[in-house]
This record gives sequence, C-alpha cells and structure tokens, in this order.
Amino acid sequence: MWRNNFKLSFRNLIKYKSLTVINVFGMAVGLAACMLIGLFVFDELAYDQEIKDSERIYRIALETSESKWAGTPGPLAEAIKNDLEEVENSTRIMKFPELDQMLLKSEKNGEITQFYESNGYYVDSTFFEVIDYPLLSGSKENALKTPNSIVLSASLANKFFGDSDPINQPISVGLPFGDFDYTVTGVFEDKGRRSHIDANFFLSMENNDIGNAVKRMNNWAANNIFYTYVKLQPSVDPDTFEAKLPAFFDKHGAADLKAMGVEKSLFLQPLEDIYLHSRIEYELGTTGNITTLYVFSLIAFFILLIACINFMNLATARSEKRSKEVGIRKLLGAQKGALVQQFLGESIMVSLFGLIMAFLIASLCMPFFNQLTGKELDLFQRTLPLVSIFGLALIAGLLAGTYPAFFLSGFTPSSVLKGKFKGKVSGVSLRQILVVFQFAISSCLILMVLVMKNQLDFVQKQDLGFAKDQQLILPLQSEEAVGKYEVLKAGLLQDSKVKSVTIATTYPGVESIESMLYYAEGQPKDNLVNITNAFVGDDFVETLGFTLLEGRSFTEEYTADLSQIILNESAVKSLGYETSDAVGKKVFFDWGGEQVSYEIAGVVKDFHFQSLHKQIQPYAFINQDNGGYLIANFAGSDASQILANAESIWKESSINEPFVYSFLDQDFQRNYEKEELSGKMIIGFALLAIFIACLGLFGLTAFMTEQRTKEIGIRKTMGATDWSIMTLLSKDFAKTVLLAILISIPLSVYLADTWLENFAFKIELKWWYFGVTGLIALMIAMITVSFQSVRTALMNPVESLKSE
Repeated sequence: MWRNNFKLSFRNLIKYKSLTVINVFGMAVGLAACMLIGLFVFDELAYDQEIKDSERIYRIALETSESKWAGTPGPLAEAIKNDLEEVENSTRIMKFPELDQMLLKSEKNGEITQFYESNGYYVDSTFFEVIDYPLLSGSKENALKTPNSIVLSASLANKFFGDSDPINQPISVGLPFGDFDYTVTGVFEDKGRRSHIDANFFLSMENNDIGNAVKRMNNWAANNIFYTYVKLQPSVDPDTFEAKLPAFFDKHGAADLKAMGVEKSLFLQPLEDIYLHSRIEYELGTTGNITTLYVFSLIAFFILLIACINFMNLATARSEKRSKEVGIRKLLGAQKGALVQQFLGESIMVSLFGLIMAFLIASLCMPFFNQLTGKELDLFQRTLPLVSIFGLALIAGLLAGTYPAFFLSGFTPSSVLKGKFKGKVSGVSLRQILVVFQFAISSCLILMVLVMKNQLDFVQKQDLGFAKDQQLILPLQSEEAVGKYEVLKAGLLQDSKVKSVTIATTYPGVESIESMLYYAEGQPKDNLVNITNAFVGDDFVETLGFTLLEGRSFTEEYTADLSQIILNESAVKSLGYETSDAVGKKVFFDWGGEQVSYEIAGVVKDFHFQSLHKQIQPYAFINQDNGGYLIANFAGSDASQILANAESIWKESSINEPFVYSFLDQDFQRNYEKEELSGKMIIGFALLAIFIACLGLFGLTAFMTEQRTKEIGIRKTMGATDWSIMTLLSKDFAKTVLLAILISIPLSVYLADTWLENFAFKIELKWWYFGVTGLIALMIAMITVSFQSVRTALMNPVESLKSE
C-alpha cells in the first residue's frame, strides 16, 4: 500500500515538473532560512545554560528611583554570605573603571611578547566556586587563592605561550599607574563558551595593584563597581530569599545611604536570564535581546509558512485536473483515508526533497552568515537543532498537504465524472485568502526594512553635540605610555593636518561608570544629582568640538585650577542653576566624610556621550591629565598619513608597547552593532520571504493562465486587445495584494514601534512609509504576474483555441 502510494506520488510530482520545482525550491529556501535562524536562536539561548548549578546562581543588582544598575557596593558579597544562611557562596567581579584594555607582557629567553587585551576582570578567590569554569590546566579550587594570580583563556594562553605549559609562568599587567607581576595559575576553555561574562582572562582581586584600594571600598552607598553573584543552597526559593534583601540592606547600608541622602534597594537576576533579559545600566558586557529572538523566530515561521502556502495554493489550483483521478479511484473502491495518505505523502515528499536541498543551501550560506552574525555556527554542531529541523520539515509537509489532501479526497465521484465539479469555488476563495496572508507578511517585512534603514540613517546623521569624525584615538593605558603623553602631543602637533590633541579617561561612545552625587550651592545635602564624570586634559572641549555656551574651557592659556569643573546643560538644570548664570557657582559632594567643592568654569551644550538608545544624562568634565586615551583631531579624510606619522612618533618616543589605534566615529558606531546585525538579517530574510511568495505567485499565475488559455483565444478572436487581456489576468491579483497591504498595516505599526522602543531618540512613523511599502509590494506582485500575463496575452489565438 505505502509502496504503491509512493509510486503514485512520485509520478504525480514528475507529471507537473514546473510546479514541483517551484514547491521543492520554495520549501528548500524556507527550510534553509529556518536552519540558519534556528542555529542563531539556539546559540543565543545557550548563554550561561551550561554552567553547573546555573539554576541556583543569581546576580544581585541595584535599583534607585531613577534606574537599575548591575553594579553593587564592595562589601555586599561577603556580608550576604555571612548573614543569610540561604547563600551557599558568593563572589564579586570588577572591571577596571574606564579601562577597556590591559597591556599583558610575557618574557621568554629575553624575547618579550606583549598585547593589549580586552575583557579582563578582577574576581574574588571564590569565583570558580560560584561560577564553574572547567579548567584545562590548574585547579579551580586554588587558581585564584594566591595573590597576583591570573587565569587565562585557552586562546590567550596559546597566544603567549604556544604549546608550552603556561602554569606558573609570569605575566606582567600594565596599568596607567604601573606594571604589576602576575603568575598564571589556570587556563579555561573559551572556544564555544557562551556567557554574559565574556572573559578573556581573570585577575585575582587580592593583588598589589588595586587590592588595597578595593579593601577600602566599604561604603554601602558608593563604589557600585562590583558585580555580585550568589549561589543559593539547594531547594531555596529565590522569591523568599529576595524578600529578605530589604532588611539585610537596611541593616548594613542604612547609615551610608542616609548620609549620602539616597534610596537604593537590591533585587535578584537569575544567571540564566541575564544575557537575554537584563535591561539595566552598567552591564558587565554586551547582552542579547529576547525580543530580537522572538522576531527572528517569527520571521522563520512566516518564511516556512509562505512556502507551505505555495504548496497549498498550487495543489488546490490543479484540483480540477486531479478531480477525475479522484473520481475514478473512488469508483474503483479507494477509500477517502487512502487518498488522504497519498496526498499527504506527496507533500511530505516535497518537504523532504526540500530538506535535502536546504542543507546544501544552508551549507553554502554558512560562512557568510557567520561573518554577518560574528559567530562560529556549524550545521552539525548540535544534535537538537538537527532533530528539530527534520521534525520541522515533516510538520511543514503535513501542514502544506493537510488541506489539499482533504479537499481533493472529498470530491463526489458522480459529480466529478458528470463534469459538475463542486470544489472550485472554495478552492478559489482559499487561494485568495492565502495570497492575502503571504503578501501581508511580505508587506510587514518590507516596512520593517524601511524603518530599520531610516532609524540607522537617523542615528548616523543626528547631531551628537560633538565632532566624531577625523578623531584619532590612541590608548595610553600603561604608566609608560601616560608618561610620554606630552612628547606624543608635541610630535603630533608638528603635523599641519593635526588641529589639536588632548587626553581623557574616556570619550564619547565608551560607557563611563565614574559618577558622583553632587548638590548645588545653597541646597540641602540630600538634594543630590548623579553626574557622570570624565577626567580630561587641556583642549578637550575644542578637540571634540563641544559647544561652549558659557564660561571657558580647559586650555594651556588658562592655568587650570583643579577645583574647577565644566558641566553640560542637563547637569546645570538638574542642580537648579540657569545656564546663563551658572559660571562661578559651586557644586559639592561628600567624600570620606569631607565636603569637596568645585567651581563651575563653563557650560557646554548637551551632547550624546552615549548612544541614542539612552537619554542625555548630566555630565561633568574635570581637568586632570591622569591617562586613558590620547585624542587627536585632524583635517581631511585621508588618515593614512596621520597614522603613519603617529606610529613613527610612538616608536621615536621609546614606548615599548604595541602601537594600537581606533577612530572615534567607528567606536561610537559599535553602540549600534546589534541593531545593524538585526537590520541586515531582517533585510536578508525579508527578501527570501518575498522571493518565496513571488515564486508561488508565479507558479499560481502560470497555472491559472493555462486554465484560461481557450477563453483568452476566444476573447482575442472577438477583438480583445493585448492590454485588456493583461488587465483581465492581473486585476484579481492586484485587488488581492492591495487587500493584503491594508491588512498588514496594524501589525506593521506594532512591530515597528516595538523595535523603535530600544531608542530614546527615534524617527516617527510617517504615512509615506506605508505608501512606499504598499507600492513596493504591489510592484513586486504585478511584475511577477505580468510576466505570465504578457506571455499569455501575446499568444496566437489560433494556437490558444487548439490548446486542448
């Protein structure tokens, strides 16, 4: 029985070769898209899932009246472990403020190997006891117990030591205030590891560089630069534990919070949820977005559904031809169930053929897809996605074949054989509904492409309040490099193309966690404003092109007073001053029980120090040349000569460190990497969805025009023009597509608004977006239909009448 059905199904697929090719290729493209999207989604969902006991690990975060922070005060981790019996263990992670790279050096046989490395974190000795990183070398129980110990990723260990054993090898860590010796005590596997803690190396918190400073950070209201993780005892209810945090925090931090005049509270974040669900300030690293995964999953579903719709449309379109087959088979005794099995077998066969082709398409596209996503995905990397895609192919085959199977098997033999075919009307209605659905989805995707492109263009062209172009950045993140700043500055300024040079601890686009709670002159101490600080050198305002509204900037002509400060408009307003009379006024903050004051030297126009995802915040510039980054503003668009000159000056200055650089505009643009990735992926998959929809429409049009060949011949014989024939064949599809466009508008608005919520500064949805979307969708559909319409309209009527 099954063998006979297989033969019949295969013969039917061969009989209608063009429709079979369209169905198989459409299904293949749809399944390939699902494979690629599925691999991306599975990879994103895998973050922090493989850590041992991950369901018992939580990060404690901080909430104020204004925002939520991932950072918490220094003494929290130890106190919570000592006070609350529910905590099995606790640990802290700290990233050096304003230092995104550290200079690591290793010497072997008199040869020095050195690189600037990012993603280095200071951690407590208990880190591996809470967050289990299986080590390839060393003991995780003791790796961080020894002061000045460092644990490297396998990639970094290979970079420095090659095939040699790195354990107990010395490594020097260069910081802005000196070089410090560490010893390698462990190596962890980083290949294929997915965690929001995107570490390249770990440094023990017990050390002789920042160790003593860390021990002094015992204020519960300030120094929120530590990321605190707890591992709860088995069977502890996290909600019950979280309910104890207010009393615990009040016990330890009430006095410090009251002295500072602020209110804060603690809350829990499950480790497994941080990467995709955390939306708070000062994250440890780059995070994902669960909404993006929902969108991509929905797109994958829609693409596959469009491919299934093609099969259903084409199957019902040829129902009249197959009705006689059904009628004869029923007269010969075939049961409805057997016919359903045969038709379902045909659709499953199409999906399985499509699956084979999909693997080939996905394999060919994988290198490009990996380059686009920045991942190292592999089709055969995991069993679950492979099993899922096979199951999806079977489900797609069943979904595509269910309606045609029951529709075709339901014909009455006597009516069919008498020529009274009763299934036609419902088949036409269904096809119209499915075409509407296909192009409604396509219209939504076209609108999303337009919105994303315009929003990303908007953030590119938005006035940021500073000059981001022609800004060369040289990191000065070791004591030696910082000490040569004046030499570097003098050398660079000898180049006529270099307009100005400055130094700063941070620059626009780099997240700054240096902030202080200030209060204005004559205001109570509890009327505090959180203002982010940047420590900058002379000519900072001029080099970065900030607009000075009042007062003066820090320049060589002005002998800087370290008790002076420059504020932006938001900071001045938050403090209760007016921009026009703020210069000369004072601001205060409390430090170590003492009052510290600054005099306002100038006011700059508001600027976007961070991306347009966030609102403009109060900001302050303080004049101190204490390292960080050299910033050189140059003229012209050709930076090659400037770079060559800068590298030459670097080497002539006898700085025994690698010459590395970046450009401010590129660094700032990295804030939008996730959106650009999403945009490129959605554009690609939107084009695929439209292509599959058009493929089905092409096949459907070809089949429908073939059915009307004799009618067209008669019309042309009676004097109908080619244009009227084309209009006749196209108008029904045009009406269907226009209806689809109208139906898509509410969903399009919802999707666009949801995506734009990620930005504090965004475009407005205007009517012409929908007009352009509709026009594009209609043009695509009409071009697809017109190809067949023109071909049919130009046929010789004599040949048309002889078509049967």
